[in-house]
Order: sequence, then structure tokens, then C-alpha cells
Amino acid sequence: MKSREKAIILTILTVLIFATVMPIGLTVSTNESEKPIVVCTTNVLGSIVKEIVDEDVEIVVLVNPGLCPADYDMKPSDIWAVSHAKALFYHDIPGEKPWLENLILASRNEDLLQVKVPGTYNTPEGAKRCIRIIGGNLSQILSKDLSPKITSMLNAIDSVANEIKNEAQSLSVENVNVICMKWQKPFVEWVGFKVIAVYNPPETLSAEDINSLINTARQNNVALIIDNLQVSAEFGESIASEVGAIHVVLTNFPGAIPGTENLTQMFQYNARQLFDGLIKWRIIKDLEDETENLKTQLTIFQATTFVAATIAVVELVLLFARRRTR
Repeated sequence: MKSREKAIILTILTVLIFATVMPIGLTVSTNESEKPIVVCTTNVLGSIVKEIVDEDVEIVVLVNPGLCPADYDMKPSDIWAVSHAKALFYHDIPGEKPWLENLILASRNEDLLQVKVPGTYNTPEGAKRCIRIIGGNLSQILSKDLSPKITSMLNAIDSVANEIKNEAQSLSVENVNVICMKWQKPFVEWVGFKVIAVYNPPETLSAEDINSLINTARQNNVALIIDNLQVSAEFGESIASEVGAIHVVLTNFPGAIPGTENLTQMFQYNARQLFDGLIKWRIIKDLEDETENLKTQLTIFQATTFVAATIAVVELVLLFARRRTR
């Protein structure tokens, strides 16, 4: 039996013992608050719930925003939260499925409303779809008209999207080649960059895969190597230094970095990293071009000086020769 499976079974047994011996909640007691508990697998979903109805519900986010969902380890407190929750919002992504099924099974909450929020969320259109799904379900759960708040959030997404697109256009990003971790591809392409290659989580890559990325970057004058914080913040750095590109790290979850507490702020942050990286790359390229130009001018000057000096020497020799023949 694999160690991860053993850990899951041990966790389930532990929580069953707690449920039998100590029916009092491990985190938020329903006796202390009459607010319904809403559980979210990630802070993408949790940040949306918080922004819409922070005052009306108790929010429990299972996966730390600095982690990939595939690295989540189930805790007894999480099982307790799900067992007492009114609703569970989840993505239905590969890294989430194995532990989520065990978590729901362990909670034994037959009244739990399970809401799937599928699809891409790290583009403005994807984010707006998530907001509509979550907002609509929260309206039903709380029997409350949440449309004004939902509309406000959608407008904020549109406003930031327009700002990003305008700056992208001014920087002509459509002419810039980049390589990125594949989970960041939707956002990077939405901004307008040309993604010429993507890579899977670094631990799955072979030496041949890495060499292929390096060759692709060199052949296509790649400006940026873009990592995903929740998978690796360092992998792309060595490739970037190898090919003269700029290493950029984006976040795939709100709250992992200060100032990115919701999707709108996350988009602003990620776009800023891309734009600043591009500006830095262009400055370096301009300096390199200027250096090459100066080297060329120096070479021409040296050659010209040598020719002039040679001519002068020849003329001097001829002059002496003429004087000796007189």
C-alpha cells in the first residue's frame, strides 16, 4: 500500500474516532455561529465567495494558495468542516479528484450541496463564468439577491481586462515569443504573447525535454520563460539564463502573494510581471545591440587607422627613397 493511501486511511480513521468521542467541532462550532459553512477546494473559489458574501457565511479553503492542489494533504479539521458544510465548491481538475472523493466520503454529509465550477479561471472570461456560477448558487443557498455584488465584480474584471489589453497593445506583445508552464498558457495567450512552447511540471521533464526547450528558445529569440509559482518558482531561471531570456513567475491562485487577494488583483499582478519582464528584456537587447554596434565601429576605426598608418609608412619610405636617389 502506498504511503499516501495509508495517510488517507489513517486520517479517515482519526476523524471517525473524533466524531464518536468528541462531537464538538474542531474549528468552527455551529453553536458559536449560525452562519452556514461554505467549503472551497482552492482560494480561487474561496476568494470569490469571500468577495460576494463574506459577512454571511463561514468560509473554509482547503488548499493553501501557495500549493498545487495535487500536493494537498487531508486534515481532520477539513473533514469536520465538510461534514458540517452547507455547500462545497470545487473545480473538478485532475489534481483535486483523488483526495476530494475521499474527503466527501469521510465527511458523511448527505445534505452537502456539491457545486462544480469547471473550466479555465485564469482569464477574464473564465473568471466571470466562475463568479456567475458561484454567485448564482450562493443566492439560492442564502435566499438572497446577490446580483448587485455579482455585477460589480464582473465590471471590475472587465475594467482590469481593458487596462491590461491596452498596455499589451502599446508594448506590441503580439510580436513577442515566450515559453511558459502549461497551466499559465491561457492567461499568457489572452494577454497577447506568442506561446511557442509549454512545459509540464518540472519533475516530469526529462533531460531531452529540457534540451528541446532550450533549443526552441534559442531558435525563436524567446523573450520570457514563465514559471507557475504553485509548481516551481525556479525551474525556468536556468533556461532563461542559458538563452538570454527573462525569467518570470506568475501565480495561479489568489492570495499566494500579497496584493493578490482576488482574481482581479491576480490578473493585475501577473500582467505586471509579464510587462516588466518584457521591458527588461528589451532594455538588455538594446544594450547588447548598442554594444555590438560600438564593437563594429571600433573594429572599423581600428582597420581604418591601420590602413592610414600603413599608407603613411609607405609614403615615408618612398620619401626617403627619393631623397637617397638624388
